[in-house]
Amino acid sequence: MSNHNKNRRLDKSLETEKGWSLPFFRKRAAIYYDGFNLYHAVDAYKRPYLKWLDLKALARALAPADEVVKRVVWCSAFRPQSKAKMKRHDDYMQALKARGVVARMGHFVSALDGCNSCGHTWHLSIEKQGDVNLALSIAADAEDNLFDVCYLVTADGDHAATARYLKERFPKKKLVLVSPPGRFPNKHILLYADAHIEIEREHLEASLLPQAVRHKKKLLAPPKVIERPEAYDPPELREKGHLKMIVNNG
Repeated sequence: MSNHNKNRRLDKSLETEKGWSLPFFRKRAAIYYDGFNLYHAVDAYKRPYLKWLDLKALARALAPADEVVKRVVWCSAFRPQSKAKMKRHDDYMQALKARGVVARMGHFVSALDGCNSCGHTWHLSIEKQGDVNLALSIAADAEDNLFDVCYLVTADGDHAATARYLKERFPKKKLVLVSPPGRFPNKHILLYADAHIEIEREHLEASLLPQAVRHKKKLLAPPKVIERPEAYDPPELREKGHLKMIVNNG
């Protein structure tokens, strides 16, 4: 028997005995986040520190051991609002980019709405490009064969069209619907999904960004440090800061 065949048999026996497979057999996973859909689900916990979420770490927590996360895409939009909230959003985007997450950003437009009965009118802020950015990202990455397994994080039924396109155009690629925490899976997307999983609070707690994230934008420029916004500090830091303030005032 040749050495090549002996090595193949040895590799196969190791896989069987130890229950693992060689790294180059792992499937390529890509995860696509519906940014605002996930944000509102996390916001419902009323624990702001969970918003400083490392989406790449979360992707790795969701994918099984026989898959390697090759691509993470986050689709969101900047909403005209207070400067403090805008800065937090921008800091978060920069921190995600530093972790290798692809950020596809849309925008908001203001529209006038009103009541036909009483004549009262008001302005609405409407997100633009978010759903389209997510759909096009999945379609383009599938065309470029960048993944074997697609994880779609949303509870928005508008993405049923994206799911249908992916499964009809690329039936061999696996689609996993991921429900944001506390949200039911969308029944229209489930029609096309090969599997469904849910994000639990434990996933969020274990996937937070550090207090400071270093982001090197240019080759020769010094890295930029993105600090976690104070509003996203964990409870223990807030308690320590409060106690310190009392001691200093005493």
